[in-house]
Amino acid sequence: MANGTGDDPTQPLGKIELLDRYTEAPGPGVEEGTTKTIQTNTPFVRIEEPFRLTPQWELNFRAEIPVVWTNGVTPANPTGATVSGFGNVLGQAWVVHDLDQRWAVALGGQLIAPTSTNGVASDAWEEVTILTLRAMLPEISPGSYFAPQVRYGVDFEGNDDGRLLRQLRFAPSLNINLPHNLFFTLYPSPDIRWNYGTPVWNQTGRLFLPLNFMIGWKPTEHTVISAEFGIPIIKDFPVYTFKTQLRMGYLF
Repeated sequence: MANGTGDDPTQPLGKIELLDRYTEAPGPGVEEGTTKTIQTNTPFVRIEEPFRLTPQWELNFRAEIPVVWTNGVTPANPTGATVSGFGNVLGQAWVVHDLDQRWAVALGGQLIAPTSTNGVASDAWEEVTILTLRAMLPEISPGSYFAPQVRYGVDFEGNDDGRLLRQLRFAPSLNINLPHNLFFTLYPSPDIRWNYGTPVWNQTGRLFLPLNFMIGWKPTEHTVISAEFGIPIIKDFPVYTFKTQLRMGYLF
């Protein structure tokens, strides 16, 4: 594949990545009726390993192990001080079916375990179902593709605050490979969200629609570097007011 980075879920690559995600989001302040900007920094390790089953079928596994720094006001942190802890570990598996050289589909799921400490993440289990359809776009450039992705996330067990997670998440990912091993991806993450569950703090509607994009570089056959940004357009369901995610990865 031309300039393959492993970001296309239907063309997985073995990789080890170091990522650092930073978000700012509105939240309740220390005093009743006040607001506060919640800053959350999440460095994490991502590991992926694909297994070719047949010429047209492939199985891929992913694990993410995070650490979290955040300053949200919670019952466990009533002063809103910056606290840190181990985050919730993510496991993911999906199966890929190549229909032909242009088209492929992938179906899978995530299971996120409540492994966090110091109250830095949800205390519930989360399950996310994932469906992706991919079309290669050699008319634009070799390796370019369009891979819209739909996810549906639910929680179960835990959740001491009584929240109910029911979210549709979308990522109409369009990747364009550029000269000099550069690439640009529009909506690399499923950050478009429609909340069916319990309203979060300061929610006025169901939709969160950001401008989400990533720019990256593959300097060698086995390395990839990227920076992702997210800025809200519609934030009736507030997820973040700003997001960045930096990545350095080794492909194998």
